[in-house]
Amino acid sequence: MTAETTFDSTKQSLQDILKDIKSGKTQLPDFQRSWVWDNNHVKSLLASISVSYPIGAVMLLETGNPDVRFGPRLVEGVELDPAPEPEWLIVDGQQRLTALYQSLFYGKPVKTKDVRKNAIERWYYLHIPTALDPNADQEDAIISIPADKKIRNFRGEVVEDYSTVGFECEGDMFPLPLVFDFPALTAWSAVYTKNGGDKFQNWYRFKTSKGAVPGFPDGRVAW
Repeated sequence: MTAETTFDSTKQSLQDILKDIKSGKTQLPDFQRSWVWDNNHVKSLLASISVSYPIGAVMLLETGNPDVRFGPRLVEGVELDPAPEPEWLIVDGQQRLTALYQSLFYGKPVKTKDVRKNAIERWYYLHIPTALDPNADQEDAIISIPADKKIRNFRGEVVEDYSTVGFECEGDMFPLPLVFDFPALTAWSAVYTKNGGDKFQNWYRFKTSKGAVPGFPDGRVAW
């Protein structure tokens, strides 16, 4: 770094950060290790975000300084060919940002690992009644399920099925990839609340409670 290097602490919405990652505006320096977080780490992070707990600072390095030459690479899960020249490089916070991008913005199952380090693919949901329960551990509200959206017992029998919007709504399981997809979110909520009653009341509380939904599209969550 040169003597002219300056530092700036700025709050930016999570949505904007993830958009910049998706577009390739924000990338990784080539010396950063690969994404290594397991399923439990992802769930814990989403639980913290969901109640607006601080999760630490993210450090970005602006590109263009001829004295700082790092080869860039896309954040894991971003698919751009050719990759554009980045404007920012993630110096600190890669694991957190990659986990958030893949679970909230990617639109595909997250490729992660279980406690035994076996490769697995997971979708992440938020169980609405648990999220609204002030006495519940919010980490219990974050549910990860297999790529086919079906949970099986040890005999391989399907015991829970969330493979359709109707099944998701019936089970009060809000799919977190809809957080920043407003048209899909609106369509999902219409199905969830169509019969009124408790689900309508739960949805109203869910979307208006501060921190109830991680990064809900009103922009409450910021770094």
